[in-house]
Amino acid sequence: MLTVKLDESDVEPHLERAYRQAVRRLNIPGFRKGKAPRRILEQLYGRDYLINEALDSMVNEATTKAVEDEGLELGGIPSITIEELDPPSFTATVPLTPTVDLGGYRSVRVPKDEVKVGKQQIDDLIEQLRRDAAVWEPVDGPLAEDDLASLSVVGWVEDGGERKEIVRSESVDYVPHVGGRFPVPDFDESLIGLPQGEQRTFTIDVPKDFENEELAGKKALFEATVHSVKRKELPSLDDEFAKGIGDGYDSMKALRSHVEADLLARDHRNADAKHQEETLLKVTEAATIEISDIIVEHEIAHYLEDQEQDIRSGRFTVESYQQYLAWQTMEPEAVRADAKPKVAERLKRAHVLREVARQEGFEATDVEVDAEVESIVESSSTQADEVRKLFTEQERRESLRRVLVNRKAIEHLTSIALQAGGRAGPKAKRAPAKRPAAKGTAAKGTAAQKSKAKTPAKRGADEGGTS
Repeated sequence: MLTVKLDESDVEPHLERAYRQAVRRLNIPGFRKGKAPRRILEQLYGRDYLINEALDSMVNEATTKAVEDEGLELGGIPSITIEELDPPSFTATVPLTPTVDLGGYRSVRVPKDEVKVGKQQIDDLIEQLRRDAAVWEPVDGPLAEDDLASLSVVGWVEDGGERKEIVRSESVDYVPHVGGRFPVPDFDESLIGLPQGEQRTFTIDVPKDFENEELAGKKALFEATVHSVKRKELPSLDDEFAKGIGDGYDSMKALRSHVEADLLARDHRNADAKHQEETLLKVTEAATIEISDIIVEHEIAHYLEDQEQDIRSGRFTVESYQQYLAWQTMEPEAVRADAKPKVAERLKRAHVLREVARQEGFEATDVEVDAEVESIVESSSTQADEVRKLFTEQERRESLRRVLVNRKAIEHLTSIALQAGGRAGPKAKRAPAKRPAAKGTAAKGTAAQKSKAKTPAKRGADEGGTS
C-alpha cells in the first residue's frame, strides 16, 4: 500500500488544466465562454470544484510516479482511497504482478487417450446420413411414432367450472415422439395410432408432479384430427446412395472410408483437447501462484460483464444460461462469490501459461499473426475483408499474438507430458477431416470439420485458453 501526499507545486498544473477545460463549458455571468478569469470561476464554484475536476489526472499521475519510484511491477489497476481533498492525499493499494513458481513442471506426465474408430461408429453415422437423405412420402393407415402428421388439435382443462384452453392448432405439421411432455405427458403417445381423417377425443390425467403447476393433477381433454400422414422412406445403402452424399462418392466403400477419416479426425481433436485440459490442470495444481485479490475482483467484474453480453447476443451454452438464470435470484455479492472460484482458476491457468512462455522464450511473429488471421478468415462466414479489417487494429493483433504464444506454451506442456511413457496407447493414424453431408445440404463447414471462428478474447484471463 502506498501513501501519497501532494503539495501545491504538484497540484497547480492540474488545477490550471481543469480551469481551462471548465471555463469553456460553464456559463459565467458577464463573460463569454472561455473568457472568465480563474479567480472568478473559483469565487463562483470554489477551489474544491477544480480539485474534483482534476482529481483523476492527479491521482493517476501521482500513483504512476510512486510505483516507479518504488520499483514495483504493476499487475493491475490500483485501488484508491482519498484521505484528504486539499491538499490531496490518498492511499493506493497496488496489485503487484502475480508471481508464479512452476515447480517441477517438466516432470509432469499425463497419458492421452488412444483413438480408435469401430465399425459400429461408422455404421451409426452412415445410418444418420441415410435418415438425413430420406424423403417424406404419403402413407395410408394410422399415425406412427416419428411420422409427419398434418394435425388439428384443441386441448383444455376444467378450471373452477370453466374451460381453459391449453393448446389450439389448425393443420400444423407435427412429429410425435414417445416421452414428449408438451403440452402434457402422454400427449404424443395418445396421438400415435389415430386414424387419418377422423376426429378423436381422448383424456389424459396430468401427473401431480408435472412442472406446469397450473395443469398438474388435472384432467386434460383433447380433440384431435390427423388430416394426413407422411413417413420417411429410407434410401438403400448402395453405390447410388454414396453418389448422392455431399460432393458424391464413387462407392459405399469410398463413403465409409471418408466417414472413418472424419471420425478419426474428430476423435483426435477431442483427445487433444482433453489432454491439454488435463495437462494444464495438473501443471497449475503443482504450481505456486500468488495473485492479488484486486486483480481477481477486477477480473470478476469483467467476467460477469462478458457473461451478460454473451446472453444478450445469444452466444451461450446451456450451462452458462442456467448459471445466468441462477444469478438472477442472488444478491450481487453472492453472484461475485459464486463466480470467484472459476475466475481465480482461469487467472491461475493464464499466468501459468505466460510463465511457461516466458521461461521458454516463446514469441509470435507478425508473419504468424497474419497467418492466423487468414485462418480465421477462411473459417469465418462473414466477409473476408471485414475480418481482415478487424485485425488491423493493434489491440486485436496483440490479443491474437498472446493467444498464439499461449498455444505454443500449452503445446510445449503437452509434449512434455507425453514423454517417457506418458501415452496410454499407440497413436492412431490421422486422417483428413471431411464429413459427408446429405445431398441438398451444405457439404462443407460441418460440425465435425470446423468450429465457429471466434475473435480472440480481449482480456488476459480469456487468453489463457488452450486453443
